[in-house]
Amino acid sequence: MKTPIPVECRVQRPTRPAMPTDTLAPGVDLDRFSAAAMAEIELREGYERELNAALELCVAPLAEAQKAGAKTWR
Repeated sequence: MKTPIPVECRVQRPTRPAMPTDTLAPGVDLDRFSAAAMAEIELREGYERELNAALELCVAPLAEAQKAGAKTWR
């Protein structure tokens, strides 16, 4: 009988990108702030996709074990 054994997830955590609004000087004009904020939204969405992909790799073995009827510890 095969028994799945949970193992540590060894996926490397994606590096958080530098956010454009972090480097803005105080009192920057609205156009520059808006452009930086829009660029930051794109960066954050890409970073979230990378984090979700890493998470999926970590939970996939657990999902397979549960399908096989293994008990999981919480």
